[in-house]
Amino acid sequence: MPLSNADAVVVAVAAGVVLLAVAWALLTRRATARRLAALTARMGESDLQFGGRAGLETGLAKLERVVDTTVAIANEARSGQSLLEQALAVVPQGVVVGDDQGTVVFQNGAAAGLLEAHGRTTPARDTVLHLLAAAADGKADSASLDVDGPPPRTLQFQSSPLHDDQRTLGGIVVIDDRSAQDRHETARREFVDNIGQELKRPVGALGLLAETLVGEKDPAVVARLARRLQNESQRVARVIDDLMLLSRMDAEEHPAPEAVPVHLIVAQAAERVRAAAQDKDITVNFGEPAHRLSVVGDRRQLVAAVYNLLDNAVKYSPARSVVEVRGRPDGNGWVTVSVKDRGIGIPEADLDHIFERFYRVEGTRARNLGGNGLGLAIVRHVVGTHRGEVRVSSAEGEGSTFVLRLPAGPPLAAPAASAKAG
Repeated sequence: MPLSNADAVVVAVAAGVVLLAVAWALLTRRATARRLAALTARMGESDLQFGGRAGLETGLAKLERVVDTTVAIANEARSGQSLLEQALAVVPQGVVVGDDQGTVVFQNGAAAGLLEAHGRTTPARDTVLHLLAAAADGKADSASLDVDGPPPRTLQFQSSPLHDDQRTLGGIVVIDDRSAQDRHETARREFVDNIGQELKRPVGALGLLAETLVGEKDPAVVARLARRLQNESQRVARVIDDLMLLSRMDAEEHPAPEAVPVHLIVAQAAERVRAAAQDKDITVNFGEPAHRLSVVGDRRQLVAAVYNLLDNAVKYSPARSVVEVRGRPDGNGWVTVSVKDRGIGIPEADLDHIFERFYRVEGTRARNLGGNGLGLAIVRHVVGTHRGEVRVSSAEGEGSTFVLRLPAGPPLAAPAASAKAG
């Protein structure tokens, strides 16, 4: 049956739509192939071909392998970045990285602590941004800055540009906190000056006494000068002994873990000070602690600490007075050892400084009684290494009381022999 005009029009339109669809599919496929070819070329795979059905399948298979490789490389890069960030997190210096615009893109924890301690806008942060901007322009630079506390700091900045073979990618700034090093250097200089002055006086006196002794004929004068020589030589020896003890304790981060009977510490310290106490007719009175009471630590250091407290008590007490030393449990796993005298006392203004090395209380009476300013430094050092604390209460003209508070050791099963001191 021949088609009517209407049917012929419908068939023609349908055929046109099919042809357009086929043409669109072909064009779209070619465009997709061109886009895939361009994309793979950007990925470094210019030999992939997507022409025809077989070419498209082959190209897609190769593209899948390229994508897998690219994903593996990206994962490896992320892993490397994570490792780098973890490594920079433990670096003591602050590290700040900026992009090619000088904008901060990374900073480690040390840098955050130094830059954000006093708010988001600080002179330190401004210095870092200035150095990053210079590094982005390819310039290395450095700067130093004193930052107000607490605590006050001295910061040293060093910047360098980061670049590849073609251009500058950004910059890095390393921040070094020089405060502790500067304090240590200052303390070292002061220590050398103090020990020089401390040794200069007795050494000078020894020379003068020896020179006088050479031409002296009077036996009484010779005897008096000899006693002075002995006293000054003992003073030098005490300074050297204290310095050697402090040096050994500085080198020992943790004392030997030994259960030491408290009554033995008190008895040995009292025995060491016996001669000095007898010279002034001073009674060292101690109620002997229970033999089961102990502390854990280094016996030599603990005896040295109590001895230095007793030595100071005898030295700064009047003749024919009494010095009391006590050791007792303090509850909750602590032991206290206290030394009380009725001496000249310590001015309130000096109480915060008496444990500093070479610090000595001003005043004619205190100065004339001698002392090298190391005894209480030894006490503080010993207590610190034993994770304890030292307290002092004092009033001028009424005496002083020092209390060592130390972690208690295990109860001792058997008593040990002790030395009596009077």
